[in-house]
Amino acid sequence: MNKTYILPIEQQELAYKLARLSGRIYSKTVSTIFKLKESKDVWLSKNNMEKLIKLYAKEFGMHSQTKQGAVQQYYTNLKSFFKSMDKADNPKPPYRTRKYNKVIYKKSAIKLKDNNILRLSNGRGATPLKVKTSSLNQRPKYAEIIYHSKEDRYKLHVVVDIENKKIDYDNNKTLAVDLGQIHPMVTFDGEQSLIYNGGKLNSFIRFRNKELAKLQNKMSKCQKYSNRWNKLNRGKKKLLFKSRNKVMDVLQKYTSHLISYCIKNRVSIIAIGDIKGIRENIYFGTKTNQKLHQWVYKKLTDMIEYKAQSVGIKVDYQEESYTSQTCPKCNKRHKPNNRNYNCQCGFSYHRDSIGAINIYRKYLLVSKKQSVKKYTRGNLDKSSRLEGELTSPFGVRYDSNSISCQTEWNSRPFSSQGVSA
Repeated sequence: MNKTYILPIEQQELAYKLARLSGRIYSKTVSTIFKLKESKDVWLSKNNMEKLIKLYAKEFGMHSQTKQGAVQQYYTNLKSFFKSMDKADNPKPPYRTRKYNKVIYKKSAIKLKDNNILRLSNGRGATPLKVKTSSLNQRPKYAEIIYHSKEDRYKLHVVVDIENKKIDYDNNKTLAVDLGQIHPMVTFDGEQSLIYNGGKLNSFIRFRNKELAKLQNKMSKCQKYSNRWNKLNRGKKKLLFKSRNKVMDVLQKYTSHLISYCIKNRVSIIAIGDIKGIRENIYFGTKTNQKLHQWVYKKLTDMIEYKAQSVGIKVDYQEESYTSQTCPKCNKRHKPNNRNYNCQCGFSYHRDSIGAINIYRKYLLVSKKQSVKKYTRGNLDKSSRLEGELTSPFGVRYDSNSISCQTEWNSRPFSSQGVSA
């Protein structure tokens, strides 16, 4: 499994120079290909373009593989254009030149020194880029210098090949996940329900919205690009950057905890409630619409997918209509007015846990290859009624310092903390 880590660069002037040279190579590739296409009506091959760039950038202080990387970057974009010709109405090939471009380093240009210094070669006689690492124990297979506009700094993205702990069991035990706004995740595995508290996550988003509104109001009263406007704009970028890091920290730790729980309880399948298209054609008022459009469920499901895949757990999606309204005991629908679900049959439980329980029941019906007509639109089969008593839901609350994985499944190429992932 490939993992990407972000390392700070001290040689900012060198990184700036390399980005400029990479932009010149990329732009030369674009202009050469389009001139040949207009005059001869042919697309120049990648091998011939690399030979031309080798002559054009002969005096550039860059590694030969780095020069080729800029050319290959364009041809990767061009390949996407050719693929879209049959699907899109009027596709356009990549035609824009770039003043600055990312700098690519392949494995042959990367060396890891004994003093935890990562040395990236820029060719014979050129100054190499040296980056301090936090006890990196293996050489990266790939690296890129990328400009972070919100911090106004260049940083090094390194890709490391690591092996996470794979599950050593083969069963059909399923864990259902119900996504929500108040609580980002609620799970049920047939025995226990977990509620991942969303208080901190929602507070970070509310704080960002309020402070962003203040800054935008002040910026609207300033002349664009004036000194005060630029100062407020820098503050806006800083706010968005910090808010994004806080939100991502919550999601990363919650999803890592979820995978740890699955491994500890020998779960092999994660069934997530499918809410695709929930934002289309909606209007529930300004505040509710804002919450729906700022809902980070896609980021959450993407994290669950790639982390589960790294340990060998299958991820599937289940249609979830009426799952929060259907009683697991009597299968009758009842729309709750608060966070508790109280049915006329006497059954009472947490509202979001009801959703996870019914997603679990629906998925089991599908996996047993029973008739689809029995569960579509929320009509659960009577044979799937919940039997016995449920234990109380267990809450998981975010703490930036204390929450941790229950099992050591997530391998790291660093022997100490302090590296952004």
